[in-house]
Amino acid sequence: MIVVKIVSIVLWMFVIPFCIGLIPMQWIPREKKNIGVVFIAGYLIMLPLCWVVTVPAILLVKYDSFLVMVRFFTVLIGIAAAAGIGLTALAIKKKKWISLKPAFLWKEISIEEKIEWILFLTLIALQLYKAFTLTSFDGDDAEYVAQSLVTQQSNTMYLIKPYTGGTTSLDIRHSLAVLPIWIAYIGRMTGIHTTILAHSVIPFVFIPLTYLVYFEIGKQLLHKKKDLLPPFMIFMALLQIFGNVSIYTNETFFLTRTWQGKSLAANFVLPLIVCLLLWIFDKENTKQADKKENTFGLWLLLWLANMTAGVCTSMVVFLGAVMVAVIAFWMMIAERKFSILVKAGLVCIPNAAYMILYLLLRI
Repeated sequence: MIVVKIVSIVLWMFVIPFCIGLIPMQWIPREKKNIGVVFIAGYLIMLPLCWVVTVPAILLVKYDSFLVMVRFFTVLIGIAAAAGIGLTALAIKKKKWISLKPAFLWKEISIEEKIEWILFLTLIALQLYKAFTLTSFDGDDAEYVAQSLVTQQSNTMYLIKPYTGGTTSLDIRHSLAVLPIWIAYIGRMTGIHTTILAHSVIPFVFIPLTYLVYFEIGKQLLHKKKDLLPPFMIFMALLQIFGNVSIYTNETFFLTRTWQGKSLAANFVLPLIVCLLLWIFDKENTKQADKKENTFGLWLLLWLANMTAGVCTSMVVFLGAVMVAVIAFWMMIAERKFSILVKAGLVCIPNAAYMILYLLLRI
């Protein structure tokens, strides 16, 4: 039974997101294509698809809304995974596919860099070990984790108070941030209790996922000094370990509330938006031919990152849009291209739609 659950976790949290993440690889620069980016892209598609299915089910289906969501979402991500595999097979057949490679080859780096990478991986292993053995419980778990459990057991979404178990009207404040529903869905498909899933399993996915984003940022910032990338990653790992200077820092959320939307938004979504903006406006490190052909894929990933912000928490929906708008405004001035501001406006459409829907529901 345990073996079956482990296989289910691997399938639903690694294999399927990876297959889904193959979809946008056709349209991004070839030097950005690697296994880690595919995994990131998979979650950038999977989580917004969850929002697209879940919110209509919450608003339109009163009874067994979670059951309806499970059926539609399973079909949708199945189609997405098949599309990723199909598009990749088609690209290989047409000889247009660039094989996915690791960011670097172990045998090509120096002894000093190998030691530094081993130290970094040791720090990650320590974080994962502590996250698993010293799992933290806080007041927010009474809302978020309990909401996932209530959803899984009652087949309804946001109609039962997680604190008391009594019925209530639709909770508008939390109902648009559907990450607890996604956790309940993974629990339903793997047969794992949502509390165990949130506290003991999800850190093994979200923590490495976050470091993949930091790794891509480091590669972009240090592309002329690649030997400094391992120290950069070690520094980021140490910041996370010793960043618990208050209960409000993103480092505290990263290691003690990994499964909560606020943590995923602060540690994954916002850094990812920065990373994508660095990629989009990178002229020096991207071949001109590649930039002309594949910029669309980067803007698409940014659009999906803005949607993922809405899955996590409503706070980051506004903050992400402001980040994109400010950077796009200055890049428009620097490059003298009004089209940059137009593209930035287009990728912020999910943010605007989310905020309008939230206001309408509150009214």
